[in-house]
Amino acid sequence: MQPNDTQFTGAPQSIVIDPNTGLPQNVIIIEQPSSAANVVGILVIIFSAIMIIGEVFTIGETISLGGFFIGMSLLNLVINGGLIVGGVMMTKYQKRGVHICLALIVASAIIGLVSLSLIPGMLDDIADDENLTDEERDELDNLTGAAMGIGAAFTVICNGICGLIIAIPLMVSNNGLDESSLFG
Repeated sequence: MQPNDTQFTGAPQSIVIDPNTGLPQNVIIIEQPSSAANVVGILVIIFSAIMIIGEVFTIGETISLGGFFIGMSLLNLVINGGLIVGGVMMTKYQKRGVHICLALIVASAIIGLVSLSLIPGMLDDIADDENLTDEERDELDNLTGAAMGIGAAFTVICNGICGLIIAIPLMVSNNGLDESSLFG
């Protein structure tokens, strides 16, 4: 026998087939990680880029409206910039990218609801400037309540749907996300 020859000793191992699956027992099947994080991350990046482009195109009108609207525009730019960062992290299968995007969607919903609560004060200022009659003010107040209710429902539902879409990578089995986290 040559020194490099390998010699096997012992009895050959038998392969036991599992009757339920038809596969050999003790076999580990490794699947490719789901591409959900990559797809959702790309969608978040595209959506946020479109929103930033929209803010840029309306900058002239925003400046003419004044301070509050400029502040809201800046907040939208910051939120959408953060969503792009989170989307890029999601495409790299980082769990904290999903967390960043979810936190920014919640912040966006809160900011939207707060700005809706400021509408009555703005409309009162407009009514004072336009010298509306009592009858016209009452009609404006009635429409304001309905508009705020519809706006609040729309804000909550839309941000909720966006949050669910962003959370898809967390709900998929074998999502391939790393263990990075914003929350501990």
